[in-house]
Amino acid sequence: MERSFLFLFLCLSCGALDAEANEMKTVSVMEGDFNTHSLTTPKIVRKYQPCSPERSARSKCVLECSARNAPDATLTWYNGSSVFSIIKISNLNIDPSLCLEVEYQDKNTYNCVLSNLISSRTKHLNINELCQSCSPTTHTQVSVKEGDSVTLHSNFTNIQLKDQILWMFGPREFLIAEILKTHVYIFGYDDNGRLIDRLQLDSQTGDLTITNTSKEISGVYKLQINNESSTCWSFNVTVCEPLPSPHISNHSTHCPSSGSECVLECSVENVTNVNLSWYEGNSLLSNIIVSDVNYLCLNLDYKDNGNYSCVVSNSFINETKNLIISELCSEQNNNHIVEICLGALALVIVIVSVGVGFCLHKHRQTSQKDAGCQTATSQNSPPEASNNATDSNTGNEQQPLIDRLPLQSIPLCCTHLQSTHQDL
Repeated sequence: MERSFLFLFLCLSCGALDAEANEMKTVSVMEGDFNTHSLTTPKIVRKYQPCSPERSARSKCVLECSARNAPDATLTWYNGSSVFSIIKISNLNIDPSLCLEVEYQDKNTYNCVLSNLISSRTKHLNINELCQSCSPTTHTQVSVKEGDSVTLHSNFTNIQLKDQILWMFGPREFLIAEILKTHVYIFGYDDNGRLIDRLQLDSQTGDLTITNTSKEISGVYKLQINNESSTCWSFNVTVCEPLPSPHISNHSTHCPSSGSECVLECSVENVTNVNLSWYEGNSLLSNIIVSDVNYLCLNLDYKDNGNYSCVVSNSFINETKNLIISELCSEQNNNHIVEICLGALALVIVIVSVGVGFCLHKHRQTSQKDAGCQTATSQNSPPEASNNATDSNTGNEQQPLIDRLPLQSIPLCCTHLQSTHQDL
């Protein structure tokens, strides 16, 4: 009897131990399953692309809260104790992210919370730390003529995969271009996208080129490079109206000449308060500030072969006209002009000589013909007619022959001689 009771007691004790062991095993499995899906603290980073296309979003600090490997969880932005935005994580998207836009001077308390049915993890937002603008270490002044292109150099030679290149514009630092993981993104700088078609970003160096510039794109451009740390540079771009091009001439009414030198005049029109200068290479020869006087003289030897240029400039840009000495200042060209003038004068003299000779020849022929006619008439006329003709000839002996000729017998080219003689 005692043996049966002892056996029963041992069986009941073993059953209880097995149940406890099974329970402990179940708890252990649950804890292991929980550890497999345990939550990690979310991460908050600053982004430079607005969360939404709204106009107001472009002037705010953009933040992103993200988590990794968090199925069946919820990601939430809290403003204080109030839910600001929330996203439910599915098994298909286990690496969620949630965007937040705040004012740079926002004093509210924001938290990003990753949670499931068992636990939660919270990350507090420090606006002053993340939204603080990167302070540029260098400031560069850049001037460009309206319509030209300008390139802002990053001084990078080869961008690495870990490097993030950000180009921003204006006091609110709108993101206009980015290189992220060697991929190039162009965003433009305003709500109308006026720069989108004029921006070019070099994927190897990070240099930003703006083509077909206009006054609207003047302002401060900031370059920020993020890798192990953040480094910033700023470029103050000024777009100026183009200056008129100077004009170089070797026919000057202002510049005196000795005759043995080539005299040149550089002038500029329709502009004042600019510098007008003559250069030989990079050496300044002379200059004036254009006001009432808008020209500048330069005397050169005909055999000079220097490199000369005339420059119009202001504080921002310049326009240059290079002198081509062979075209404007050559002895050969000068002698050639003299030869042309002498040749033209000789041609005029020949033409006049031929014309006068022709007139005299026609005059002699007409005189001989008229004389022959008069002789024949006197032989066939009555005596009284002969006497009348003699008297008539006697009365005209003091008149030049050209005055006694009929008008129709005088060549046209010589009729002016008759009228001139009569006037005298």
